[in-house]
Amino acid sequence: MPRKIKIYSLAIKDVENGIDYYQLQQNGLGKKFEKQVNDTFKKIQKFPLAASIAYENVRYHVLDRFPYIILYQVDDKYIYILRIFNTHQEALYLR
Repeated sequence: MPRKIKIYSLAIKDVENGIDYYQLQQNGLGKKFEKQVNDTFKKIQKFPLAASIAYENVRYHVLDRFPYIILYQVDDKYIYILRIFNTHQEALYLR
């Protein structure tokens, strides 16, 4: 049985900000970003341990078409989505 995904509130805000940003850049691009994030969630759910380890027990998965990565942790029952951020942001922003 696949692990359930739990998304932290900061990660939800990250996605909302990304959608808003890309929608302002081009009509419809925000929806494409949202779909890419959701598709990546499905990949993570299917193979949660396949991604590289960022630090300690935090893994990361890079989106295919946008400069974003998803940081997450895995336990026996859940995948916890911690943050979804633009790779051009400073690392200090994540702490």
